[in-house]
Amino acid sequence: MAADLTKVSLFQGLKVDDLRALGARTEVREVPADTLVIRQGDPADSLLAIVKGKVKVYLLDANGQEFVVDLRGAGGYVGEMMLDDKPRSAWVKTTEPSSFAVIPRNEFKSLLMANPELSLQVIKNLIRLARGSNVRTLEDVRTRDELQLYIEQLKVTKGKDMPSVKRWQKAKRWILVLLLAFAILQFYFMDVFVEMVSIGSGGGINR
Repeated sequence: MAADLTKVSLFQGLKVDDLRALGARTEVREVPADTLVIRQGDPADSLLAIVKGKVKVYLLDANGQEFVVDLRGAGGYVGEMMLDDKPRSAWVKTTEPSSFAVIPRNEFKSLLMANPELSLQVIKNLIRLARGSNVRTLEDVRTRDELQLYIEQLKVTKGKDMPSVKRWQKAKRWILVLLLAFAILQFYFMDVFVEMVSIGSGGGINR
C-alpha cells in the first residue's frame, strides 16, 4: 500500500517509512462505477486516497439538481475535511470502477500526533492544494464577473446600437438596393423583349 500512497498528492515528499506506517492503517476498497462513496451530512470518519479510477465531487440544490464541484482521479483524494470533525460537506460518486485506500480519521490523527515532521509535511501539502483551489476559484469569479458585465452592457445597450444589429441593417440596405436594381432591369428587359416581339410580328405581316 505504501507504493500506492506515494502517488497521492497529499503525501508527496513523505518518507517511505512514514508511508508504510500509514499504509498499515488503511483499508483497500474496490467499488464499481456510479457508486456513492461519500454522502453529504454523514460523519466524516475517513479520508479516501484514490488509487485507481475517477470520482466527481458535487452538491445538490433545492430541486435535487447536481452541481459538479470537482473531478478527481488516481493520485487525488477526497474526505480531507475530516480533520475538523464536522460532517461531510459534499457528495462524492465514482464515474468509473475505482479503488480507494481508506484511512480512518482516528488512525490518521494518531499518526500525525506521533510524527511532527509528518504533520508539518501534510499541512504544507494542504496549504499548497488550498492555494491551487483559491487560484481556480479566483479565475471562476473573474469569468463570472466578465459575464455579468457583458449582461449589464446588453441591458443598457439598445438593440439598434449593437454591432451585430448594425451589420445586419447595413447588409439589409444593400440587399434592398440589389433587389430594386434587379426589378428595374427585369422591367426594362421585359419591355425590350415585348417591343422586339411586336416588331418581329409586324415585319411578318408586311411580307
